[in-house]
Amino acid sequence: MHRFTDIESTPKRLTPVYGYLAHQLLPLQKALEPISSQINQLDRFSKIAKNECHFPSEHGLTRDESAAVFLYTMECGENSLYQVINRALRAEDRSSLKPWFGYLKLFDTGVQKLPTVRKNLWRGVPTDIAKNFKKGDEFTWWTISSCSTSVNIIKDFLGSNSTLFLIEAVNGKDISRYTNFPSESEVILCPGTRLRVVSDPLDQPPMHIVHLQEVTDETEDQFTTSFHAMTVTSPSKTESMPTSVNVQCPHIQILIDDWGNRYEGELKEGKRQGKGKMDFANGGKYTGDWVDGIITGQGVYIWANGDRYEGQWKDGKNNGKGTFVSATDANGAS
Repeated sequence: MHRFTDIESTPKRLTPVYGYLAHQLLPLQKALEPISSQINQLDRFSKIAKNECHFPSEHGLTRDESAAVFLYTMECGENSLYQVINRALRAEDRSSLKPWFGYLKLFDTGVQKLPTVRKNLWRGVPTDIAKNFKKGDEFTWWTISSCSTSVNIIKDFLGSNSTLFLIEAVNGKDISRYTNFPSESEVILCPGTRLRVVSDPLDQPPMHIVHLQEVTDETEDQFTTSFHAMTVTSPSKTESMPTSVNVQCPHIQILIDDWGNRYEGELKEGKRQGKGKMDFANGGKYTGDWVDGIITGQGVYIWANGDRYEGQWKDGKNNGKGTFVSATDANGAS
């Protein structure tokens, strides 16, 4: 089992647990003392985490907070901390969680300092559990739920007859710089994340796809997207897992390619055509016209560093009249 595949096969209602939020903030070694007997060599792993964690932190995490996140991502087989803590988080006996309050408080304090991610995320399990998720169902994940912004990362942990979860997240936390595996583009959903099943699962042999949306107080009445068909493609017939997903809706279509770029807009014959918005995996964003899958026409592109160009485009390049505004000097030129 891996963090990305640690999913309960059937969602169940559990008593909410938030007591750790009021717990005293402790140093990592002190926070781990009550659960040291549950994980072999935990003291050794925690020292490795403190030495290898991302620190100093540009997000203001202390070394202990950063180490708590790093420790969660360390793979130690069946003895991995993430497996033990998630078993406790999904246990019906909620009192079994109390020894974890110190660690959860430290972990949560660090995670809340990290960037919030509002984008499509991926998880999966190597078995068919799709039948347990029906359109309109709502449930809560009480575990620390590891996801990736890249479907290619998830496919490496899945085989035939698997279930892939596409999650439209609102409050994901980007821990990619703080994990033991920074290349996995990891985003977590914190304990208590509420989710809604958008549509009945789609059977796309050799996999089954479940489309989820995060529910918050703000989004409660804003669920307007539902897909009627999903096309999963791969560059080679020998590939057993998808490298792109196309979600088609009555007024909008969503295309996520194998690089993690997310397009939302009009399609024609499988290509971006007309009006659409692209969130690039490199942090750039484009909103405007597309022709034959290429940025062409009138549109706005905002680079990851904040630079902005609004004007005419041709074959993916700014061409013709337009205005460029630098993020550093805010001076426009046309």
